[in-house]
Amino acid sequence: MRHRHLPERTMNNRLIAREPDVCDAALVETIASMLNCSQLVARAMIRRGVSSIEEARRFLNPMESDLLDPFLLPDMQVAADRVRCAIDDGEHICVFGDYDADGVCSTAMLVQRLRKMGASVEYYIPHRHTEGYGMSVDAVRTLQEHGVGLIVTVDNGVSAFDEIALCNALGIDVVVTDHHSVGKTIPECVAVVAASRKDSKYPNRYLCGAGVALKLIQALNNGAYAPEELALAAVATIADVVPLTGENRAIASCGLQHIQTLTGLSALLRAAGFNQARVDEMTVSFMIAPRLNAAGRMATALEAVHLLLGEDEAHADEIASTLNEYNQRRRDTEYEILEEAERQIQAKDQLGRAVLLAHESWNPGVIGIVASRLCEKYHLPVILFADQNGVLTGSGRSIAGVDLFENLSVFSHLFVRYGGHARAAGVTILRENYESFREAFEHHIEESYQPEDFYPSFQYDEAVSLGELSSTRVKELRRLSPYGEGNPEPVFRFNGVRFASLRTIGKDDKHFCASVVQADQVLRLIAFGKSELLEPLHSAADWDLLARPTINEYRGRESVELFWICANASEEKVAFFDAFFTQRLYNEDCSNDKLTEWYGSHGTHFQIELDDVAMRKHYRRLQSAVSEGAVPLLSLIRALQNEELLALCVFTQLSFFAYDPDTAQISQNSGCTPRTLGESSLYRMLNDRQEA
Repeated sequence: MRHRHLPERTMNNRLIAREPDVCDAALVETIASMLNCSQLVARAMIRRGVSSIEEARRFLNPMESDLLDPFLLPDMQVAADRVRCAIDDGEHICVFGDYDADGVCSTAMLVQRLRKMGASVEYYIPHRHTEGYGMSVDAVRTLQEHGVGLIVTVDNGVSAFDEIALCNALGIDVVVTDHHSVGKTIPECVAVVAASRKDSKYPNRYLCGAGVALKLIQALNNGAYAPEELALAAVATIADVVPLTGENRAIASCGLQHIQTLTGLSALLRAAGFNQARVDEMTVSFMIAPRLNAAGRMATALEAVHLLLGEDEAHADEIASTLNEYNQRRRDTEYEILEEAERQIQAKDQLGRAVLLAHESWNPGVIGIVASRLCEKYHLPVILFADQNGVLTGSGRSIAGVDLFENLSVFSHLFVRYGGHARAAGVTILRENYESFREAFEHHIEESYQPEDFYPSFQYDEAVSLGELSSTRVKELRRLSPYGEGNPEPVFRFNGVRFASLRTIGKDDKHFCASVVQADQVLRLIAFGKSELLEPLHSAADWDLLARPTINEYRGRESVELFWICANASEEKVAFFDAFFTQRLYNEDCSNDKLTEWYGSHGTHFQIELDDVAMRKHYRRLQSAVSEGAVPLLSLIRALQNEELLALCVFTQLSFFAYDPDTAQISQNSGCTPRTLGESSLYRMLNDRQEA
């Protein structure tokens, strides 16, 4: 088992440069000159997969012409023919959707298109809490009673084998359009339109559900589609976190321009308090998608579909207001679950390498969001369970390198059902099996992974100085948007910075702001939800910071501002002090030449006050730092000021502290012989340098 989460652990990050670390200089120069962009932007595109001028041009200027031929999708011709036949013959069609943002957008756009084509059409969205995901036997029988002759699924269907078999038996045809992973076989139905099929030749395997629905609309309409259909596909593409590259990038970028032409989405933005000049991917991620999702989480997703299909502004405002209230309830519920989860975590004597928690009052539609938050905070796999009538429904999130689905599969014999992928999964288990599963799963993770597997990893584009980020250069980075999966917002590394003017901000002091100082350059930094890091940032100097730059506009003035990603003790600092101990320069027989070489090569800017008062102060600080026993040297390097670390080197030479090379830990020597500072060769060398 491992200690409870500590601030120091959040400073133990792996900082990974995006590939290629060194970009082809000729390609960078050519892209920059031909497309009139900075080399910074050119390098960012190359690190996002661009390898030619034409690819760079499409990246910077995504167009609707980048959308692919819908008939490249498997079964698309058959699907389109069957839908047209149903319309011509007056068959009653049902669009069978899903309760998330992708599902409701898919449903609304296809229903609207079929209505325009004169179809007799209804739509069905299963209730998240009473029916669950996808088609069900009860839903199929209900649709039979409604006289449905053709079901077209959107954002679901590839795993509905039993339900589609029932449809076949009842004489109901099914056309599946879906984007989820397809197994070795597909359901036996009229058509399965999915880029994820094993036999698919479609170049873009990562369409979302609404992306596939848009392709069906194109197939039904001679390749054309309406602006509002593209807008809904854009919302779903961003909300469902599919890669924003290639065709998806074109859908998102072009569709964003039409979002405010939809009555329902405009009403939703008004209800959310949107007051910006343009809608971007952040607007979708933080305003539109949460409110569309809230309908399915807190009530029924049908209300979200009603909003998207409506054309009466007053009625749209009413529904939007309701969705806004649902979203606030979702946030309140999320906060309550998070508080209870944190209480359970704090009640544990130790925190292992996985977090599994359960409670009977938790909303199963919200626990996934909270699991994601806890996973991000503790950097551990987290599964939260809602206990309802003896059945626990769990939603889990994991970190890179710890495959949640694969690890859950070990215990599949204990589950009613489970599914998911490496980073997110769902599981249903009977209450009587929960405790044995929890203990076994925690032990399995403990035994299967090493401590370093749980160090947070963060990617950055390149190392730059604060002075390189002018307002003009930072604004130009927006040409790389829309940002999302596959096209992350640029993050930069700033080496050897220090933090000044640190203070908490916001409600409950959960956030902080600071001045980042590097040489003679200073930029303001904002860190959301990271106030627990103030103490280590106050107490130590010299950090390697990862942050993303943005433009802050205030009273007509623009300035560059940084948003916190993470920070480590600077690599130079770690290497310098680590070398003193690993090279055993603390030994009394260490020559002055070795000490001089060590200090001269790295540490000439690491200074220390050598008078007795200052050294006593450092000694007391060091005693406090190791008061509870041996402490990893790396933790001390990260937590202490440079002058305190130099003092540690001196006091280790004097045997007041001891270094264990086998464990790389520092401990205090009890009952050591009194000695003078002058007996340390390092102290004498530092003193001689200062006097010189």
